[in-house]
Amino acid sequence: MANEDVASVDRTPRADAVERVVAAGDSLRLVPPAVTPVSMRDVMEGVRSHRRGVGRDKFRTAVASMLDAEATATYTSYRGALSACFGRLAADDPGRDTVLIPAFASQDFATAIERVGLSVARYDVDPKTLSMDLASVDAAVSPDTLALVSVALLGYPSPMPEVSRFCATRSFALVEAVGYALGSTVDGVPLGSFGDYAVLNFQEGKPIPVGGGMVVSSDDAALTDAGRPAAAPNVGTVAGYATFSRPLAYRAYEAVSSVLGRFEAAREHLTTHATSPAGTDASSPVPTMSNFQGAVGRRVLDRRGAARRRRAETARYYRTHLDDVDQIDHVRPLAALDHHQYVRYPLLLASSQLRADVKHALRRTGVQTSAIYDWPPLESDRYPGAATVQRRILTLPTHPYTSDRDRRRIVRTIRDVVDRS
Repeated sequence: MANEDVASVDRTPRADAVERVVAAGDSLRLVPPAVTPVSMRDVMEGVRSHRRGVGRDKFRTAVASMLDAEATATYTSYRGALSACFGRLAADDPGRDTVLIPAFASQDFATAIERVGLSVARYDVDPKTLSMDLASVDAAVSPDTLALVSVALLGYPSPMPEVSRFCATRSFALVEAVGYALGSTVDGVPLGSFGDYAVLNFQEGKPIPVGGGMVVSSDDAALTDAGRPAAAPNVGTVAGYATFSRPLAYRAYEAVSSVLGRFEAAREHLTTHATSPAGTDASSPVPTMSNFQGAVGRRVLDRRGAARRRRAETARYYRTHLDDVDQIDHVRPLAALDHHQYVRYPLLLASSQLRADVKHALRRTGVQTSAIYDWPPLESDRYPGAATVQRRILTLPTHPYTSDRDRRRIVRTIRDVVDRS
């Protein structure tokens, strides 16, 4: 590939001076690993809607329409939404108690499943696509299997028509987790509408980062917000997210947080996660999202196309400019996937050491990356695909705050580290 960072014309003193000024400005930036932009106008509209007592129901209706669903319920935490979904399944089929989840996935799934008294069994994933290994799923099925959870890991789904048929022939439920994939389709059908239930994640970094979660169903009429208290509006949290997720402000936030962390036992992070979802009393109803969250969520949902196109453009840039680099593999989405959200761009580095080197080098240039779901360590003999992903994955930022200069710097840094390895 051509090196885009090599000037094709003679440098002038003026150009050099401009470059130094731009570089100095870049040194003040810190690019977050994943962001979906929320504006202060969104926050103000959310406040106004909350005062009028509207917002959440319109958001629920919009999501239901998008996923061709009949029933929705919102929850103030994602784990609360997962627990509610698995609790309903357990109540409908008390004779079975095992839920199948990917070996490589957020610990939220296991925590929520065990929280309602069910057991967890795991299956392997394909490192080339991040989709489920159906042979591994089949081997994990038992007479106690209550449900299969299909997780669109980083927005990369499994072949959902095949997965849906697989569950139908074995008579257990299919739950779709579409946190990173809301708005995507497989064979023209929206992800989240293939299963008996879909669980949506609205925490930071997801396509709709207002906090909480939602359970969606095509036929569970009892799934509702009725009879549960509403959460207090998280105005300060969402306003902070809107303000400090931009690279210049994020650098300042991280610097202040680092200093405060030296004096505090528990350091607060910029997050829309519930403060302590694991410690919530499972016997009490989980509150619904607030009207404020619903109103902001609806606004972000309505303009999701523009953010998706920008993320997809950045993902194409990484794929094009890193495709020839030895020691790097790219995750390839299924051909049937459309409207891929590309909330993060995953690379598989040749080793965990190379991943650490690349991550450190990028952090020094002002770019944060993530090695996700790295605990607990997976056994290679039991889950070879998932263990490979866990050891090698690194996700690059794709969000609209990732500038053209950021993209060039990221590619150049990765290539330099690999060349030196």
